[in-house]
Amino acid sequence: MPLAVYSLPLTGIDETQEDRALEKLYRASGGLLAAALIAVILAAEAGAQAPDLSAVLSELGFPADAEKKVLAGKFVTTDVKPTSERELAVGMAFFLKVPPVELVSSLQEGLLMDVDPDAHAHGYIKGDGSLAEFESLDMSSQSGAYLKAKPGGDLNLSSAEIAAFKKLAGQSASSTEVEKQVHASLLARLRAYRKSGLDGIASYARGGGEQRSGAEDLRAASAASVALKKHVPAFYGVLNGYPASRPPELEERFLWVSYEAHGTPVVILTHAMSLATGDAYAVCQRQFYVSGGYNVEQAVAGFLPVTGGTLVVYLNRTSTDQITGFGGSSKRAIGRRVMASQLKSVFEKLRAKVAK
Repeated sequence: MPLAVYSLPLTGIDETQEDRALEKLYRASGGLLAAALIAVILAAEAGAQAPDLSAVLSELGFPADAEKKVLAGKFVTTDVKPTSERELAVGMAFFLKVPPVELVSSLQEGLLMDVDPDAHAHGYIKGDGSLAEFESLDMSSQSGAYLKAKPGGDLNLSSAEIAAFKKLAGQSASSTEVEKQVHASLLARLRAYRKSGLDGIASYARGGGEQRSGAEDLRAASAASVALKKHVPAFYGVLNGYPASRPPELEERFLWVSYEAHGTPVVILTHAMSLATGDAYAVCQRQFYVSGGYNVEQAVAGFLPVTGGTLVVYLNRTSTDQITGFGGSSKRAIGRRVMASQLKSVFEKLRAKVAK
C-alpha cells in the first residue's frame, strides 16, 4: 500500500529514552521476520510438517500470546532492523477468514485499491505497456508543479526528466502537454525496469548534485531476506535478479496507482508478484517509482493456510529521506508507529471486505 510518510511531523523532535529503547529493540530484531516467514513457507513447499506458529511468532519478537491474539482477530506488530537510516520497517501478523488462494486472487483483482480510501485510481499495464494505458491517469492538477520541477524539489524525478519538463516550461506548455510528458516518463520508467530490473531504475536528482538511488534501497531490502537465498532460492532470485531470474510459475502484474497523501497527489508504479508454495504463497509488492514524498517501498508477505483462513505475516520496508539527519532516531521511532497504524487501518478494511 502507498504510505504518506513524508507528511509526518518528524522534524524538531528531541530524542527521548523511549525512542532510544525502541531503536534498540528495532536493531535487535534483525532479519528474524523474514527468516521465520520463509521457514513456514519452506515447510509447505517441501510437504514437511509446518513449524509451530507460536514458536515462529516468538522468534519474531512477538509476545508469548501472539498466536492466540492473531487467531482471535488481533493485529500484532513487531519491529524489524532497517537496512539504512532512510528505511522504516514494520512487521505485522494478522488473520483473514479466507483461504490463501482466494486472498491472492482478490488482491490481483485490485482489492487493496478498493479498501484504501486514498487510492483514487489505478490501471494495469500489460507487457511493455503503452501510452494508452496511462490515458486515465489525470495529472492536470499537478502540471504547474512539474513545470517548476528542480533537483531537490517535492517531485522525485531524474535529471533527464527534469530537463524534459524544463523544456516544456520554456515553451509555455499546456497542462495537456505536461500530462502527456508525465505519462511518457512513467512508461519509460516501466520499460526500463521490465528490461533491466533494479539496474534500470533512474535515480532521483537531489539538491547539490546528489542522487538518490531507489534501486539501491530496493536492492538492500531484497538482500536483507537472506533466508530466502537458502530456503526459497527461486523467490529470492526474483527479488534480487528480476527479470533474468523469473521462474515460470511466478505470477506478476504491473500497475500505476494515483494516490492522495494528505491532499497531495502521488503517482506510483508497482510490480506485484506471487509464488505458490504448496497451499501457501510468498508475495511481494514493490513500488519501484514514487512521484513524491518517499522514495520506494517493498512489502513481502507470507500467506499461510490455517484452520478457517489465512495467517498473514507481513514485512514492509519504506525508504524516505524524511527520517534522516538531526533527530533521526526519534523520527524513525515515530515513523514506525504511524506506519504500523496506517497499515492496520487498511488491513482492517481488507478483513471486513473479504469477510462479506
